[in-house]
Amino acid sequence: MKHVVSTLMAAAVLLFAAPSVLAHHAQAPFYDQETFVEISGVVTRFEFINPHPHLYVQVTDEQGETIEWAIQFPNRTNMIKRGWNANTVQPGDELTAVGHPSFAPGTYGMQGATITRADGTVLIQGRTQPPE
Repeated sequence: MKHVVSTLMAAAVLLFAAPSVLAHHAQAPFYDQETFVEISGVVTRFEFINPHPHLYVQVTDEQGETIEWAIQFPNRTNMIKRGWNANTVQPGDELTAVGHPSFAPGTYGMQGATITRADGTVLIQGRTQPPE
């Protein structure tokens, strides 16, 4: 009987914990999966941390204003498997990013990005590409 109760308790914990774990990985509430934005600029910093590495890029808009974009990547382990490390990009590197923009008004962020160096080298291919 104790074994049955223990098993049921463990199942209940997993059942209630699963939605919060899955919710963390949902991108749709935060990034517009139907829209793509392209930016070109200079890396200001790269944080190769868990749960998600972030790359910050200084971009000059059409009005001449400087804006810092934050690009969120998959988890650090996934990035290591793709050959990335803390030195893959450095401050001062010029690159272009195409990805899904943040929904939050007044913010400049994206995820699911394809990152390309100024020389045309693709550092990471995003999950999808904009329509031709």
